[in-house]
Order: sequence, then C-alpha cells, then structure tokens
Amino acid sequence: MVNLLPGKTLMKFDEQFPVYNWLYPMKGQDLDVTSYKKLFDDLDVSGIRGRALYFHIPFCQTICSFCTLNRGLGNEGDEAIELYVQALIREIQIKSQYASVTSLPITAIFFGGGTPSILTADQIRRIGRAIHDHFDLSVMEEFTFEMEVKSLSEEKVAAMRDIGLNKARFGLQTFDPQYRELFNITATLEQTYAAAELLRRSFDYTSFDIIYGLHGQTIERFASDVQQAVDMGTETIEFYPITNLVTQASLHHGYVRAGLQPLSFMQKMSMSMFLDRYMRASGFQQHNGHGFLRLPEGATPDADNFITRRYTNVYNKFFWAYHDVDLMGFGNSAVSQSGEYTIMNDENRATYTRRLLDDDDFKINVTVADGVPYEKGIVFHLPYFGWLDKSRIEWDKVPTEILGRLNRLIDEELIVEDATEYRITELGWYWYVNMMYYLSPETDQRILDDFVALKGRVKGITDGDRRMTLPLANA
Repeated sequence: MVNLLPGKTLMKFDEQFPVYNWLYPMKGQDLDVTSYKKLFDDLDVSGIRGRALYFHIPFCQTICSFCTLNRGLGNEGDEAIELYVQALIREIQIKSQYASVTSLPITAIFFGGGTPSILTADQIRRIGRAIHDHFDLSVMEEFTFEMEVKSLSEEKVAAMRDIGLNKARFGLQTFDPQYRELFNITATLEQTYAAAELLRRSFDYTSFDIIYGLHGQTIERFASDVQQAVDMGTETIEFYPITNLVTQASLHHGYVRAGLQPLSFMQKMSMSMFLDRYMRASGFQQHNGHGFLRLPEGATPDADNFITRRYTNVYNKFFWAYHDVDLMGFGNSAVSQSGEYTIMNDENRATYTRRLLDDDDFKINVTVADGVPYEKGIVFHLPYFGWLDKSRIEWDKVPTEILGRLNRLIDEELIVEDATEYRITELGWYWYVNMMYYLSPETDQRILDDFVALKGRVKGITDGDRRMTLPLANA
C-alpha cells in the first residue's frame, strides 16, 4: 500500500510503487466462454473517437535477461515465423469482417515483440498489405516498428518504408559492457551505431531505450550512459527505471556473481532527477513519463509546462488513454481494450497459429469491467502525459473516490489546474507512477498490491528498499 504524505516535502509518498506499467482497469469479471465472433458482433464502439493497432511478433534471436514478455527464440527464415505470419494475416482478415473492428480510422500502429525486425522484407510487406487492405489509414499519424539492430538491413528498412512506417525504435538499454553482458545483449555497439544512422536517414523519428537504476549502478556509470545516448543524435530517447520484480532470475544470479547490490528507490529517484537536469542541459525536454525530445537548435524548454507538447508518442495515447479511444491487438498474447472490455489473445503461440491456420479460429480471454472507465484519463493520461483536457472527461460519471484523490493531489501541489485542464508539476513528475496508483480505485490498488507481493516472493529476485520516508532506520 502506497500512501500520500502531506506537507512541504519532496517525499510525497511513503514508498515508491515498484512496477511502472499495467493495464487499466484491473478489476473485472472474466468471461471464459465468450468467442471472438460474439464479442466483436456485440461490441459497441459508438462512443469511441479514435483507435490504434498493435501487432505482436513473438520471436527473438537472443533472449535478454531483463525481459519477461511473451516471446521465444527464432531466426530469420524459420518455418515457425512464416507460419505465424500467415496466422497473423488470417487474424487480420477474420477480424476485419466485423464493423466494430474496421469502422474507425486508425491513428497509430505499433509493431512490438519480441523482435519485429526479425521478419523478412517479404513478410513485412505482406503484413503491411493486409493492414492497408482492411483498415482505413487516412488519418494515421504514427507507424512504429521495434527493432533489434542485429536483424536490421537496408532491404527491410525499404520494406518498412513501403508499408508506411515513419518511426523506428530499438532497444539499446545500456552502453556499459558489464551490464550489456549481464543483459545478454549480443549486438555490438558498432552494429548499433550503424543501425541508428540507417534509421535516422530513413524515418521521421528514431528512438531507443535506455534502462537505469541497475544493481550496483553508480551515478558516474549512469551519466556515461546518458551522455552516450545524447551523442547518438536521435530525435527522441526513452529512459526507463528497471522494474526488477518482472525481470528474469538469471539476471539476478548474474548480479550476485558480480557482487552487485540492488539500489534503493530513493537512489533511483535521485537518478531520475539527475536525468531530467542532464537532458535539459543537453537540449532535450520530457514529453511523457519517460520520453525525451531533442529540441530544435536554439530552442529552450517550454517555460509554462514541465512536459513539452511539441511531440508525443501517438501510440501511447491509446494505452495511457482517455476512456473514449481504444486499442486493437493482433497476434498471440496481444491485448485489446475498448470501453469496458479487455481482451487478450491466446498466449500460446503454437495453438494461436494452429487454430487460425487449421480452423479459422482463435482463443480469447475477456474481462469486463463494472462499466466504461470514464475516469481512465484521470488515472492514466494525466500522470503519464502530464496534462488532462477537462472537456474529455464525463465528470458526472467519475467515482467520487477518484475526484477526492485528484483534489488531494492538487492540495499537495503535485497537480495544478485552470479552467480547461489539469497539469502535473515538476514535483508531480517525480511521482507520476505513484500518482497512477494513487488515483486508481481501491479495488485496483489491492490487485496491484497482490501482484507486487506475489512477484516479491519469486526465488532469486532481488529489489531495493522502497521506503521514501525520512529518516530511514537501518539504512
């Protein structure tokens, strides 16, 4: 349980919530017997004003030790990957028969995994052709592909451009040789630099991920990572504090062998504050909870807003979202969210592929919330993006417990408001994850607390002290 602390202090919560991403809402009733046919026949999208698509490619040439996403080993040209591509295209064809899936134009598309760049150029074009054939892309703003630099080629980049890609993103994670070895990152930095240059020449935006707050990481080692990230020259960079509870035990075994101890969450917070100052001094400004935009030459950070609005990850607006947009997922384990429904495709890649190719069918698991989550923009969009358009919220349908917590965050100067919007303050940004937790209803908080407790019991996983109150006894 995370509690808000009153008064003039940097430490606005008694501990840091140790997980940074989750679905909202969490609470709901499972509908085990619902078929995709009935669901998409009955799905009412009359209140939805925008949509994004997600495509899951669950194959990697190597498995990084920090990653627990749904993926498996594979190599370009493998039969299993080709069969999966055929199944994915068949899912697109099947779902597109339902008006609830195709009646809305698409604003953003994201290919994640796994490693989407493991696909061949021909496979990329075939999936892209299916998307163009079955969806209205007339208002699309962003089309993103996640990359692994070892699997990238000019031929694949040309295929990505052909299907409409305008943003590339790759996982760099760290420049530090010790941590790269611990993470099982097998690409060389030379391959990374070459890939970054190719992507920058080819797309409007190129971004990459850096993870920090690693066991034993000093501020000096972190500063070296930050400076080398800045020097890459990309338009945006994503910095994520590592979520130790959902990493693999093998990573922690490596930490033990290297004599590296977990950082406290107060140390990780100090790194976040250092990161913000460093990036601003380097000509960047934050555009969401973890992303930084390189400002034009001579430009200065927005004076009126801690978070810039010159740029945003468009796809993220459909995850850390208002209640009136939705997300449709394709591929095994892909998640869709629309209104009160959260839908997960079959998590088993083999059965997902076989059922689609043999039976024109696929399994889904559906959870239905108590109603449309009208408060979602308050809980998710406001803390993550740093602002909230008041006109997007149906205020008479927001639970009173959420409104009470919102007002308390204003009283504690984590959020400010004017006639048209709410904005998080600089102090609020340091606590944006805790604010997502705090603004959630108690039912969701209990589910999140139980998840953290469960993960904390996993043998071999080590995490730092979460306490943020002073003084720390036995620190």
